[in-house]
Amino acid sequence: MNCEICGARDGKIKYTQMINGEKIEFYICEACAKKKGFQPVGGTEQGKIKEGNMEELEKEKCPVCGWQLSDVEKHGKLGCPQCYNSFRSYITKLVAELYGGNKHKGKAPVFDKRKLALKMKMREVRRELDTAIKREEYQLAAQLRDKIKSLSSKMEEDE
Repeated sequence: MNCEICGARDGKIKYTQMINGEKIEFYICEACAKKKGFQPVGGTEQGKIKEGNMEELEKEKCPVCGWQLSDVEKHGKLGCPQCYNSFRSYITKLVAELYGGNKHKGKAPVFDKRKLALKMKMREVRRELDTAIKREEYQLAAQLRDKIKSLSSKMEEDE
């Protein structure tokens, strides 16, 4: 399968992204992956547990599901939600290595940026509306309700 970015080379790297709950997959070549700054997640030295630390890491265990850090490394995923707390130091270090910091910020597709901004604005206005209703400021609440309707109609126009 050819690279879906350049079309010239063989697309050996599978890239998966979730957009609006829909899983989208495409294949890219190594050169395009480097240009775009994609970091490999499995099969590289930076994502693996160092052999010297294996004994120490085997002692750590999730109290809920019983997974050890070696299980997380082997499967490439966590066993349960509690694993995030149990293996926090490892996950923080891994995310920092992969993304250059300890918080992954992600990216929004270009075509969805306006829609995303509208959704965030609507969420903010809804919070303001809830606060206004609790304070019994009904005139402000009516204005905010109208603003939500306006934002909602703008979103429908974009679709």
